[in-house]
Amino acid sequence: MKLKKVLALVLALALVVTAFAACGGNTTSSTASESSTSSTAEESSEAGEESSAAEPAGDAAAIFTPKAVDDAKNINLNAGMEPTGLNTLTSTYSIEFSLFKHMYENLVMLDDNDNVMAGAAETWDIDDTQTVYTFHLRKDGVWTNGDPVTAKDFEFAWSQALNPEVGSDYAYFLYILKNGEAYYNGECNWEDVGVKVIDDYTLEVTLEQPTAYALSQFSFGTFAPINQRFYEAVGADLYSTEAQYFCTNGAFALTEWTHNDKIVMQKNDAFHDAANIEVEQITWKIITDGNASLSAFLAGELDMVGLGTGELIKQAEAAGAKVESYSDGSAFYVYYNHKNQYIANKNLRQALFLAIDRQKEIETVWQNNNIPMTSFTAPAVLGADGTSFAGKVGTLYEASGDPAKAKEYLNKALEELGCTVEDLNANLSIDCGDSATAIAEASFYQEQWRTNLGIEVTVNSMITKQGSQNRKDGNYVMSITGWGPDYNDPNTFLDLWVTDGGNNQTGFSNARYDELIALAATETDLEKREGYFIECEQIIAEELPIAPMFWRAPSYACSEKIKGGMHRSTFQDINAVYVKLS
Repeated sequence: MKLKKVLALVLALALVVTAFAACGGNTTSSTASESSTSSTAEESSEAGEESSAAEPAGDAAAIFTPKAVDDAKNINLNAGMEPTGLNTLTSTYSIEFSLFKHMYENLVMLDDNDNVMAGAAETWDIDDTQTVYTFHLRKDGVWTNGDPVTAKDFEFAWSQALNPEVGSDYAYFLYILKNGEAYYNGECNWEDVGVKVIDDYTLEVTLEQPTAYALSQFSFGTFAPINQRFYEAVGADLYSTEAQYFCTNGAFALTEWTHNDKIVMQKNDAFHDAANIEVEQITWKIITDGNASLSAFLAGELDMVGLGTGELIKQAEAAGAKVESYSDGSAFYVYYNHKNQYIANKNLRQALFLAIDRQKEIETVWQNNNIPMTSFTAPAVLGADGTSFAGKVGTLYEASGDPAKAKEYLNKALEELGCTVEDLNANLSIDCGDSATAIAEASFYQEQWRTNLGIEVTVNSMITKQGSQNRKDGNYVMSITGWGPDYNDPNTFLDLWVTDGGNNQTGFSNARYDELIALAATETDLEKREGYFIECEQIIAEELPIAPMFWRAPSYACSEKIKGGMHRSTFQDINAVYVKLS
């Protein structure tokens, strides 16, 4: 994932005068909203206005009917991996959330500048306390089974995301809701949570405390609505597992899912803005190998291709493709299993990390614009004054590593553990994906540890879904993975490592770290809050819950069929909804 969303800088600055504010969105700001005013130019509904009854359609389990599509209106994209799932409640990977942006319309969405714009809600009001948001839903929203989209669909979805039995890794995102965490922990009833359906088209949301990035967070996939009638008709176990078990309200509807091969979406003509969507069909092909995907692109079988290495970039350029790149904000690192008897030793973690020349990794494995991490939070995430937070943190990790110091840490670890290098050789391993580049990355680390520490680490290659499950189960020693930002605030990276956090599968726990994240959640002084986050970065550097490797800057190329390029940014990995065709 894992990746993702933003609140405009001007809005954040506006909130400073009355309440807590985080940081801005991207460098392009949107118009600020005054307290208690509509967040769009349109007037919000008058208080007490009667809304028309939203009656369900016929068959709850009715599905979208596919149609014949002219190939000229179809674009072929590469999903890059078989999704681990496409249930908005339980998905975690960035490609899955990219697919959701095409299938679902949240209360709010993100525009081409990653700023919040109207979605299923046409307007919204924010009260003077900055904690009560009243969303006024459009009356022309419709599900693919024909049901109208109502406020109840959001309430139901959020109640499921906060249901511990569902097992949502992102349940903690909904802790911004009043009593959201208490409900998850079984300490209150749903009626006590800050979600109230006023009528079919009015949803009142009360936050636990003022949260400047809340609007942006409402655009995140876990906050997508769910049609309760459909969900209960097909059953929770089948929901969103095959094409016939999807009911969506977005610009595109999923019509085919041939696992490990392709996912097909067709334009939803009932979508309120369908007239402005040129693409009639998106075929997401599942090609995991970079060379195979480039070959498909050059053969005209893909209209966009990711170019993960310098060699692929050179091949694409040699074939006449126009190569572009962007910062997707993703941080990639090696997960350490702190419950493993060897990795639990901090000196061993330091030795393994310092033995790696991360600049050399980029030059040999990736050969692109990736950047060695100097802190954990990616540079695109902004700090209190609207500049890069990573710049405030400074350089905590040297790109070239330090083999000599790594050897010193190793010797300390061997003494503390009472073991030998041979013991480590027999017990250390690293999990990676099954693509050629994933194996090359793991093999690079393996060679660095062999050369600089004299340790033989076993490489375990596996499909992404298995690696993800292994981390959840704690069935790993080390594992290569990454994280992309969900909203534009340091918290989107730093709250990963709170004790027992939904996405903390390292077993790492630090009381001071937990305290700092809790303090930052309620701090209204932006500079003081930023200081808490900087201390969190320093604890990560000291304790190494993970081994930070690089920030990704992906390169890609589009076919001439895609006019003006594809929208790709730090907070929207792929958004093809409004692609223009040649």
